[in-house]
Amino acid sequence: MVRGKIQWSLQPLTETALFRHSEQAHRDLEQLRARLPAGLFSAAVVLLAECADPAQALNLLERLTRAENEALIRLFDKNRILLHYVLTIFGQSYWLGETIAKDPGILQALGSEKHLERSFGHEDVRQNLEDLRSRSSETNPSTLLAGFKKREYIRIILRDVLSIATLAETTAELSALADVIVECALKDAERQVRSRFDPPAHPRQIRMKFAVLALGKLGGNELNYSSDLDLLYIFDSSGSTMPPDAFTLVARIVTDILCRATPEGPVFRVDLRLRPQGSEGELVTSLQKGIEYYSRDAADWELQAMIKLRYSAGDQSLARAFITGVQARVYTPNLNFAALDTALRSRERLTSRHRPRGLRSADADAVDVKLDRGGIRDIEFLVQCLQRVYGGEEKWLRSGGTLFSLQKLHDKGHISGKDFHDLTQAYEFLRRLEHRLQLHRGQQLHRLPAEQDHLLILQRAMAAGGSTDKATDLTEQLQSHMENVSAIYDRIIFSQKRKEKHGGAPPLPAASSVREMSYEQVLERIALDSSPLHEIVARTFPLHTRRNLHRFLNSAMTSAERYAELLKNPVAVKEAIILLSLSEYLTDILVRHPDAIRVLDSMDAVRDRPQTNTESKLVNQQNVDPAHALDTLRHWFRRASFATGARDVLTQRSAFESMAETSALADEAIRDALSIVQGQDILAVFALGRLGTSEFDVASDADLLFLRSSDTDAVAARISAEKLIHALAAYTREGSLFAMDARLRPHGNEGELVITPAQLEGYLADEAQPWEALTYTKLRFVAGREELGPPVLAMAQRRILELASWAGFPRAVMEMRTRLEKSNRYAHSFKLARGGFYDIDFIASFLMLRNASLYLGNTLARLEHLHRSGVMQTADFEDLRDATMLYRTADHLIRLVTGRARPELPEAEHARAVVEDLVHTVLRQPRVGDLQQKLNVTAEKVRSIFRRILQS
Repeated sequence: MVRGKIQWSLQPLTETALFRHSEQAHRDLEQLRARLPAGLFSAAVVLLAECADPAQALNLLERLTRAENEALIRLFDKNRILLHYVLTIFGQSYWLGETIAKDPGILQALGSEKHLERSFGHEDVRQNLEDLRSRSSETNPSTLLAGFKKREYIRIILRDVLSIATLAETTAELSALADVIVECALKDAERQVRSRFDPPAHPRQIRMKFAVLALGKLGGNELNYSSDLDLLYIFDSSGSTMPPDAFTLVARIVTDILCRATPEGPVFRVDLRLRPQGSEGELVTSLQKGIEYYSRDAADWELQAMIKLRYSAGDQSLARAFITGVQARVYTPNLNFAALDTALRSRERLTSRHRPRGLRSADADAVDVKLDRGGIRDIEFLVQCLQRVYGGEEKWLRSGGTLFSLQKLHDKGHISGKDFHDLTQAYEFLRRLEHRLQLHRGQQLHRLPAEQDHLLILQRAMAAGGSTDKATDLTEQLQSHMENVSAIYDRIIFSQKRKEKHGGAPPLPAASSVREMSYEQVLERIALDSSPLHEIVARTFPLHTRRNLHRFLNSAMTSAERYAELLKNPVAVKEAIILLSLSEYLTDILVRHPDAIRVLDSMDAVRDRPQTNTESKLVNQQNVDPAHALDTLRHWFRRASFATGARDVLTQRSAFESMAETSALADEAIRDALSIVQGQDILAVFALGRLGTSEFDVASDADLLFLRSSDTDAVAARISAEKLIHALAAYTREGSLFAMDARLRPHGNEGELVITPAQLEGYLADEAQPWEALTYTKLRFVAGREELGPPVLAMAQRRILELASWAGFPRAVMEMRTRLEKSNRYAHSFKLARGGFYDIDFIASFLMLRNASLYLGNTLARLEHLHRSGVMQTADFEDLRDATMLYRTADHLIRLVTGRARPELPEAEHARAVVEDLVHTVLRQPRVGDLQQKLNVTAEKVRSIFRRILQS
């Protein structure tokens, strides 16, 4: 064995679990010991043991010394700190380590580097570039810049991984480096264009008004090690004799210099899709047209992206004029959460499409630190939302960087001290983790590795070479940070609790200027103003009911108008107390909007019919401001949803009756919103998922599919769809309608947001996975161009039946169900877990497809259809029908009681007791045994049927 030849001093290194290929490591060590002086070899062994990836660092060091370079070895022996630097880089980055191994001359500059203690700004980087130019014979600008970038990265990375630089300093240096490189490429491009277009007798007489603007990570001075450069090119042809083609040529040359392949790889990847009209738009935009576009035509997500707009290179006065013109549209007074989820999803769609295929497949189920809930994107989006809400009136909040903006929001009181601390800590941790992931191969990675040894290397990289061998520490920290971010995100963006801050939009009911009164003070005030009302509210209530009643009354007393509604409607207050005792969802609406008791004023109406027409919406009248129309629609939807929930509690009606009513409300809201954004003649909107089967419920997401005819402009259709998403999901002072999800479209987030029927048919015929046939059994036309509905539905049914006829279809369905089962994160889920509702859903869709007996309706109706058709045996039908009623009833009441979509019984004692009582009451069943036990028994029965049907 080679091990026997190695001195005892090597034992701590060779026995580490990180030597995945131990024999190779031992050979490398023997080669290294033969080349290095004894003292230098011992120092190398000690330093290797501290590396994030000792095996990788050892292999690269062996390659570096392989050429018997005596001068290099003497340099290491004389300057041990240089050996430390080199091994630190080797252990962190194979990508940059190979660069050093191929060109050891880089080490000369690294060895004489005296400025690791300070950050380099633009002037420092420019000087370094000029020095390299003066020494280099390279004539290809791309090759020169790619090599320069890697050299600068080595210094930046050393400052980073040795904890000399903060995260903000690291990203600022990376951004400054990118700016200087873009500036150099622009100067080179302008020289080439001037030589072609300038008058020969007067070279460089005409000033070219051209600027490069940065967006995204670069715009926020927060570039990471493998970021794309989000760029926007603008020009002003006034006073110039050059034709417009000259400016387009400059843009093309700049892009080519930055993206051209070189032996060192491209300088940067450049993303120009944030320009006006995206990929369909002109490569370079004039000052006037650009400002007009963002003032008039830009979608909300495009305005959201402009928050990080800043000057990068070129004509500064031109850039300043453009930024000033655009900011007037991005930041408007009294904007209340108009920055919404569509901005996040649309940008996510662009970036995910641009991400190289294949990088995600191996670790598809691993945590994505950027896009998963509680990740980097959530923090950035939350900050941008708050900036747009308050930035219209507080110009000081208008900045691009996330950390800097968090500090400003905290200083102005828009984020609490704890939230500021948690978000800052999480953002720094997540960005450092993102950097370590990307350093290894120089790739745009955001997912944690699945292999345990790779996870351990990542753990050591995060700990700057720490000696721990437990990868669980990293995953536990990551989970903690992402859970904190997710909780803060949900609370600020989507929760219905009173959140408005002073100095922004008009205050919500519990305005901070009104001092909250104690429960006794509230009762004393009511006793003076209304004896009937006092008699109702002064009774003895359980603690939970009393607490919610106190919140409701205090909220109503924040204005004379609200309080007057209570005094006029004591009977409605009496009914409201029932809701306050049983439902946090309805309580939250009452606390935020005490005037909702008007809905309860006529209890016969609430008990006997849907409240979809409690007031005229007036959203489709001509000359009505779209923003006002949307607020009116949200107000109507909130009142109608409240009435639906009140009827559920007061009448204990069927969950399916409630879901059908909620689905009808959602359909009507989608039709009205589409009309408001003037997309009814452009789009055909189809529902999938729960909305497709008319089982939409409290806290449901609407799964929508957008189609256009082949003769409809693709850009106009996309903008209409994004405006509709905005209208549905935006959180405003009037609340929101509901969350929207378009990921069930072909290719998911990577696919086009709006497609043609031919594109849908092509996907279903050639690319769709067999299990996707189950999804499209729920396709239902909802709104827009009605003539597209029947042919699209007929085509989709024909194609999914073809998918289901494949011999391997049952196996594919089983595999997908197993994947969903494994994704379950709840201990007692009656949805995803084995035997849960998904088993029933899969059974119904599977049998309809395999027997060519499609039926569009809710799950109960589907089961009844299969039974009537003779496809399903009576015993199976009865068991699945009872299980469906139990699961859907429990799910609906959990949502109604807690206001959350959680597929297991609540842990809180009061909420759990209320849910259990209501489930038995609604199902008209005696209270016998524990509800969880009943769910468990039902799951076993359902799984038995599922296994028998799918495996037969």
